[in-house]
Amino acid sequence: MSELDDLLRQKAELETRIQEVMAGEIDRLKLEFADLAYKLREVGALPNTVESVFTDKAGTFNSYRVMRVKKA
Repeated sequence: MSELDDLLRQKAELETRIQEVMAGEIDRLKLEFADLAYKLREVGALPNTVESVFTDKAGTFNSYRVMRVKKA
């Protein structure tokens, strides 16, 4: 049983590490997406439907707030 316990512990550690790496990758992609949305809006190439998602009731465009990321 000791070998099985060791393997299960290793599996749990790997699964935890995979989740951490995935979370970091998701955060990076969200930031890239927010940056891209902002840049596309600046050049007038952001589709209206996407722009409306990033615009609040006051008419302020903020892709970073909507994506819940901080500017780099």
